[in-house]
Amino acid sequence: MDKIKKDFIVFYLIRNAVATFVITCISFIYSLMDYYRITFLGALNKTFVDNFYTTVYFLLLWILNYLLFEIYKIIVDVIKSKSKHHGNLFIGNKATIPVGSIIPVVILIILLLIDFNQLFKINFVLLMLFMFARSIKEIIKERKK
Repeated sequence: MDKIKKDFIVFYLIRNAVATFVITCISFIYSLMDYYRITFLGALNKTFVDNFYTTVYFLLLWILNYLLFEIYKIIVDVIKSKSKHHGNLFIGNKATIPVGSIIPVVILIILLLIDFNQLFKINFVLLMLFMFARSIKEIIKERKK
């Protein structure tokens, strides 16, 4: 693997880490603001400065988001490489929807139907929307080829 390709891989990993960090920040800070009825700056302070355990909880949630996103990417890439139809769902003889787009939409619908902790619900809904945005980016990239 040449140096330029390695640099791009590192760039993509950092980009995904920053995106999952933003998702975690939005969900965590919103949840704290709603629970404690505090301002944005108060929730930011409570997340990173006020309590060590809250910060560790935030970091663990961020790591979970990042790992789930990378696992999603790996699963979609394996489906694309193993499938003779390049990961597209076929109805009749027409390619309709890539499997990478179906997975986050199905999970998103399930998340909206199940009632559980507000923090995790907001977090995973945002994560699924990010995964769906990535699948749309991949569709656009494939159609340009």
